Amino acid sequence: MTLNFTHKIVAALICVLLFSGCSSFTANNYNAEGVRMLAAHRTEDALDCFERAKQADPQNPDTYYNSGVVYHQRAIETGNEQDFQMAKYCYELCLERQPYHVECNRSLATLYCDIGQDENAFKLVEEWVDRQPSSPEPRIELARLYDEHKQLDRARDCLNDAVAIDSHNTRAYTALGSVRERMGDNESALAAYEHALALNPYQPEIQNKVTSLRYTVPGTGAKPITPQENAIDPNGKEMMATKPDDGTTTK
Repeated sequence: MTLNFTHKIVAALICVLLFSGCSSFTANNYNAEGVRMLAAHRTEDALDCFERAKQADPQNPDTYYNSGVVYHQRAIETGNEQDFQMAKYCYELCLERQPYHVECNRSLATLYCDIGQDENAFKLVEEWVDRQPSSPEPRIELARLYDEHKQLDRARDCLNDAVAIDSHNTRAYTALGSVRERMGDNESALAAYEHALALNPYQPEIQNKVTSLRYTVPGTGAKPITPQENAIDPNGKEMMATKPDDGTTTK
């Protein structure tokens, strides 16, 4: 369930912005153009677009998040300490404007781990859990941290809490299946993976895991898996630059 920032940074462009007046409309246009520049590996042009978006609407959290994404990606590629600090600064400005920004909380926690400040990563996410006790997202992120620190029991418990809060969260069930599988609990792993597929059949890797586990779990057999046609993949929201979609998206 470990997320790879470098590999996923431009794999998808997520729509999470609201249009709320002329200045916001202009900011979102710059924001969308910046995302396109980032996807084309035009880093400096992307940063310029995001700076223009900030000037148009200084309260738009996504422009700060997107700038942080650019600096964070560049820091990982070059190891430049100043870029890490700029990414951290941008993420913090985003969270000042929207404390519940899922991608930004997740990305800042990842950055802390990247620079060897694991204790700050745990503190950030634990405080996020306290602020949003009815949301599964901070618990999924806390589980990721526990997983990366080889504390699978705690990761499993966090994910059990997450699916208890939201029984339709595909990401939580997929992560829970992965943790249970690595703990040697194949039967429970299979159940979690099957639940994830029922929610979103467009997961080839999970389909393969289910097929494999059905051979090892007594009484399940190798039943075929038929993906739903035209299924939409709702994942890919981890640490991505954000952009609007035809002015009709909601948060």
